[in-house]
Amino acid sequence: MKSGNRSLLKMIMLVLAASSAILAFSIFTNSGGYARKYLDTDIPFIYLLNNTTPSNYIGPIDAGAQRWEDVPSSYWEFQNGGTTPVSSDGYDGVNLIFFDLQGVNFTPGTNVIAYSRTWTTGSGSGYRAVESDLVWNARDYPPSPTGAPGQQDLQSVIAHELGHHLGLGHTGPVGGPPGVGPLIVTATMYGLSSNGDTTKRSLHIDDIAGVSVIYPVWQLQGMVTEAGSGSPFNGVAITSPEVFAAEVEAPIFSNNNYQRPGYYRDTVTVAADGSYEIIALKQNFDLAAVYYGYRNQEVSVSFNNPGGIGQTEIQTVDFQMQLSPMTTISGVVSDSITGSPVQSRVQLVVTSAKPGVPQGFLADTTTGVDGSFSFSVPAGEDYLIYFVPTAPYSRKTRSITELPDAGISLDVAVNEAVIMLVNDDTSAAYESFFVSSLESKQLTYHLWRTFEQGTPDTSVYNKFSYPTRVIWYTGNADSAVLSEPEQLSLIQLLDDGGRLFMSGQNIAESSNNDTLLAGYLGISFDNNVLGPIVKGVANDPIGNGLLLSTAGAANNQTSKDGLFVTGNGQVILDYGSTTPLGIAGVRIEDGIPGWKCVYFGFGFESVNNTAGLRDTLLTRIFKWFDTVTGIDNPDINNSDHLFNSFELGLNYPNPFNAGTQISYSIGTNSDVLLSVYNILGQKVRVLVNQTQKQGQYKIDWDGRDQYGRDVPSGVYIYQLQTDMRTQSRKMLLVK
Repeated sequence: MKSGNRSLLKMIMLVLAASSAILAFSIFTNSGGYARKYLDTDIPFIYLLNNTTPSNYIGPIDAGAQRWEDVPSSYWEFQNGGTTPVSSDGYDGVNLIFFDLQGVNFTPGTNVIAYSRTWTTGSGSGYRAVESDLVWNARDYPPSPTGAPGQQDLQSVIAHELGHHLGLGHTGPVGGPPGVGPLIVTATMYGLSSNGDTTKRSLHIDDIAGVSVIYPVWQLQGMVTEAGSGSPFNGVAITSPEVFAAEVEAPIFSNNNYQRPGYYRDTVTVAADGSYEIIALKQNFDLAAVYYGYRNQEVSVSFNNPGGIGQTEIQTVDFQMQLSPMTTISGVVSDSITGSPVQSRVQLVVTSAKPGVPQGFLADTTTGVDGSFSFSVPAGEDYLIYFVPTAPYSRKTRSITELPDAGISLDVAVNEAVIMLVNDDTSAAYESFFVSSLESKQLTYHLWRTFEQGTPDTSVYNKFSYPTRVIWYTGNADSAVLSEPEQLSLIQLLDDGGRLFMSGQNIAESSNNDTLLAGYLGISFDNNVLGPIVKGVANDPIGNGLLLSTAGAANNQTSKDGLFVTGNGQVILDYGSTTPLGIAGVRIEDGIPGWKCVYFGFGFESVNNTAGLRDTLLTRIFKWFDTVTGIDNPDINNSDHLFNSFELGLNYPNPFNAGTQISYSIGTNSDVLLSVYNILGQKVRVLVNQTQKQGQYKIDWDGRDQYGRDVPSGVYIYQLQTDMRTQSRKMLLVK
């Protein structure tokens, strides 16, 4: 036995199923973090097969070894040295592959398929491997050269065990310390195995990154400084459109092994002193140094062909970061029908995927009375702008990709909202539950927050088209839920023939609700309900057939109200799945003023939306709102206009040669963008970019790009985008 530090490493594979995936690898090291590797003088690594090895095993064994030799960024080399009578996995100077047909190395009943033993010597940077043996439990797990079902694939397991010879740990849970062996199920070095699985014959990028770190061929390093001052610029991201680098972190000790977690990257971060250093996985790739507010610095990196064993090529690529010029985003917000200016809150956020991006709103302002807005921001960045106009208009967003140096003029036409959504909760925490259901049904909304804007009055309601439709929710507010001014405001809404959907806990139980609930709607508090189940009343236009749960959504309702109906309200929802535990929801209407109201004694946001039941409930409420009952009121529109389907039709003909026609429909007035992309996601042509009224449309595409040039044969994607939804389909151009 050689002198110096010697360690015995035992790796195992288990017959278990795979689970989730994280992008990382691990390598075996000593306490200083130096990789256990074979020296240049030990390569090629010559392995010997025990002379009892069946001849039909040799091909798959050599193929498993060849996978590691094929890694372009590693100079590793295995070599089959023939057969040997040696069958011991002891330290004897032979790199052995042995199929234990009798199972003398394995306890009966074990789930170990194969194990590797590697001896090491030296310390510090001189830490090295000197011999590796592989023993297969051929008694309990007969190898299959063909990867037959019910048997372990010979080539996959050999490739896995030879990966241990190289110095790699598992990408799965077997034998790896926490944080080192993430569950990369598709990697050859995953620590669990399944019968008949041949997928691990091919190396995963995780496997390639691991061996490339231990045996590097290409290394990239450099400094990032600020142009002009020359000062080190830390925090900059060095990024590429493809995975190009591998990095390792500090060693971790567990299960009697030191391992270093590693990662393959398409982005690396510059250190505090402005330096970076990575192992390159590719011979040629493009790089960019990026930071918010600075020009992207782009270079193409090209290494030489691998130079041979131990000849790592090191290239230095430095970057100088230059400030981007400031430019302007400006425009006017106006009514989409009349063209008149609309006052709006305008909020700007940066969406560039770069370090240094400011958190929160970069700007938050209000337009002038002429609807104008203007921001001065760095060019070259990606931005998202939120427009929150005054009532009765719906919100709108606009995105900007790589803002040009010349700036951009962005005029925005806004549409009247169908719904007024009033948040009378204590915060915006549960708005998303209402918004998602409204958007799923293409119902535009104007958001009003009482904690920011106070109680809306008649002048606000009257800005919306008749009848004004209001969702008023109080969320998990639990005392003095509706103030007297709020109750009077809602009574005025109903007196004017409005539609009101109101929900929240403790509205009825609060002592100051006599004016609206008891006095006007004929509803009072009966009992508190804790159970989560809400069941619809049979044959009711809203509740029929519904079985809802108030668990698993907002989970904010701790004191749901059971209701008592003293007026002419109709029960639509009960608590409980079999025996009613209290009234949960009521609908009320008055035919003379023409108002309608739906009231829940619990928060709508708490309804679990599994199978879209919360969305269905909202749809039924608004369809009932717009169903004419009692007297014929021609001013009330039929409910169809709220729920016309958003649909992007199939183009015809498809496949096509000279041209094709695309049909689509939109349910509400909206900004419409219809675009054609190639299979790489590059925009080819914009067919529609304008505000359109609710209805059905058709547009022709002549197979030309935005410059009038014929595009080549292939698959193209056409995408319809409105204020509320986006849908895409494929079409085939054949010439």
